[in-house]
Amino acid sequence: MRIRKRTAIAIAAGLVLPAATLASASASANAGDPNLLANPGFESGLTGWSNIGTNNSAYSQSTSTRSGQTALGHGKKGQWSVNTVQTLTGLSKGTYTLSAWIKNDGVTSAGLQAYSCGDSSQSLDLPKSAQWTRVTLSVSVLSPSCTVGIWSNSQQGRLYADDFSFTRVTPGSGGAMAVGGDITYRRMNAAAGAQYADSAGNKKDVLDVLAPEGFNLARIRVYNKPGAFVTVDGERYQLQPGWQDINDAVANAKDAKARGMQVLLSFHYSDFWTNPALQIRPEDWAGFSQSQLEQAIYDFTAASVQKMKNAGVTPEYVSIGNEINNALADVDRWTTPAQYFALLQSASKAVKDTSPTSKTVIHLTTPERDLYQGWINDAKTYGLDYDIMGVSLYPFWTDMSIASLANFASWVGSASGKPVMAMETGYPFTLEPNGASETTLIEKNTLDPDGPENYGATPEGQLRWTQEFFRAMHNTGKVVGISYWDPIAIDFADGADPNGWVVGGDNEVEDTSFFDYNQTHKALPSLSAFRTW
Repeated sequence: MRIRKRTAIAIAAGLVLPAATLASASASANAGDPNLLANPGFESGLTGWSNIGTNNSAYSQSTSTRSGQTALGHGKKGQWSVNTVQTLTGLSKGTYTLSAWIKNDGVTSAGLQAYSCGDSSQSLDLPKSAQWTRVTLSVSVLSPSCTVGIWSNSQQGRLYADDFSFTRVTPGSGGAMAVGGDITYRRMNAAAGAQYADSAGNKKDVLDVLAPEGFNLARIRVYNKPGAFVTVDGERYQLQPGWQDINDAVANAKDAKARGMQVLLSFHYSDFWTNPALQIRPEDWAGFSQSQLEQAIYDFTAASVQKMKNAGVTPEYVSIGNEINNALADVDRWTTPAQYFALLQSASKAVKDTSPTSKTVIHLTTPERDLYQGWINDAKTYGLDYDIMGVSLYPFWTDMSIASLANFASWVGSASGKPVMAMETGYPFTLEPNGASETTLIEKNTLDPDGPENYGATPEGQLRWTQEFFRAMHNTGKVVGISYWDPIAIDFADGADPNGWVVGGDNEVEDTSFFDYNQTHKALPSLSAFRTW
């Protein structure tokens, strides 16, 4: 079942206009020119651009330019509202980047914008800045034409813009941004008999397949006492005992570091999976008072990080909780926010005291502005010390385009004032599960498997989506790393797997792996996305 949930994003009241109104601003896309805009630096005045809105509030000017002799200016005496836009035609489908250099001298509201592109409209709020600042907006183009530009709405200040560009996101040779994924199940898979091979069919440790492809960030999950029974909705579950604890994490981290990877240590502060609706306190912490719980989180975090350091595998990043939107260790953010943030502060302090070079990461999930803005505001209120904002960015859980996901990440960076990490993402290479009687997590939840853009749930589609997702995230200038889920997932049998999500459970996410369904799991061509984005 495929679900479509296209929700138009309103840019600003009265700013999106019919395409016919913009005909005079149309420019034909030239595939040979990486910048598709005409007159991007306004050296020919407003040629190729249209000003729509308050008369005389947008103009070419020479008093404040970034380069050349002229630039765009917005402003006048009294209230104004204006768009300066250009419509491009003959575009191919894909993800594009609209960028500009701006100076915002006290304008109340302004933004880059893109609309009438065949997908949801997009807008990026512009920061106040006395210096020239580069801003970027990702744009999903699903139709042959697209209108892009800049808007402002104010009765004070001045907005200046120069050196616009509109370019197609295309594969390259990678960059400095960390790209990798979760390898937690690696040793457990191997103990159960899993075999991996590179694209030529040579059997290898899975890390020896990943590392040459540019996979350089290893996320490793840690639970307090995996194997302890937990009760959820009246049912008893357990994770596979003997794996996914700090000792397993150290062993995985040693092997990852030996191959040049950075380590992202991900605490769940539970004996079980955690997510926004499920933050079960560890069995050993049951009945603790608030002060006891704060001390327990400090001690567990500090001891775990110290064990990593002692083994010579100090983590570059430490995630203090997993998808902690609403709670942590059964402490509710909505009803007891002071206690919730005190737990996070204990975890953060433990990391800082034990390993000052490690960056603390907050991992929230659903990309919703109200949720994140509320959390960020509360974190400031309660004085939480953290380094990076993390967000889960799946196309199938959100039905969002690459552009929408990238723009959300960019907004999170601006709203929090922190670098951003994509803590989880994924894309299916097939619509079928490995076992005839099984269902994947995507199918079980009746999700649109490849989101709104329809790259195709094939190895080729997985390659192109992952490349463009990585590049769009990089282009935001906010994202410092991406952790894919689950790059090494394999399914052992038709039914329960030794690496199932719980003991007696199925794997359920083998469709988003970078390895095929053969007995020896051979690397798919799409794995090359980690070095060709």
